[in-house]
Amino acid sequence: MIKNEELFIGIKDAFPIVLGYLPLGFAFGVLANQVGMTVIQAGLMSLMCFTGAGQYIAIGVMQAGGAVFTIITANLLVNLRYFLFSTSMVPHLKNVPPTLAALLSYGLTDETYAVAMTRYQNHSATAAYMAGLNITSHIGWIGSSLAGAVLGTLITNTDRIGLNFALPAMYICLLVFVVGKRNDAVVAGISATFCLLLGYIIPSSMANLSNIIVATVLAATLGVLIDERY
Repeated sequence: MIKNEELFIGIKDAFPIVLGYLPLGFAFGVLANQVGMTVIQAGLMSLMCFTGAGQYIAIGVMQAGGAVFTIITANLLVNLRYFLFSTSMVPHLKNVPPTLAALLSYGLTDETYAVAMTRYQNHSATAAYMAGLNITSHIGWIGSSLAGAVLGTLITNTDRIGLNFALPAMYICLLVFVVGKRNDAVVAGISATFCLLLGYIIPSSMANLSNIIVATVLAATLGVLIDERY
């Protein structure tokens, strides 16, 4: 009974994420169609990769005629943050079997991480909750990607309907939900400033998005130092 309750709570908590994924996944499907990918290819990419930023990078590189090596390298750089995310979740997963936790962590994204860590502050982590949250979010992303790929031939300009702003808007909302005290806001502000400053000083870091990785490491380090001090 408890497992079913945890599962349904995970599904319920995933609904806001799914709502954010709908326009993003749809836009990805449209763009994938425009660069020559089939509906099946777009769907499989969302199923097997499940990284919005990485998939958009792949589409951009394909559109520019770039190499597969560039796509893989850029994705490795951008998605290194998940190593930090998953590491920070380990202390909360003591009650979840390691093999099952590793399997369910395939659904770890920026959004599911933020929602899960917010819950884990006051509740113990369970496999049922992780399954409900991550699988529901993944299905939402795959479904919206397929819908965008199918209807992609009918949309020629995604900027006109505002789909290009959907990803930043969702991240801003997540930041607002996660920031619970003044120190969190300070860390977020410093890391964002450093990210932009690094991109300005070293333009190449903006091209491969390595400035985001460096800013992420800085934010994590600052967060630990501030928590220990205060």
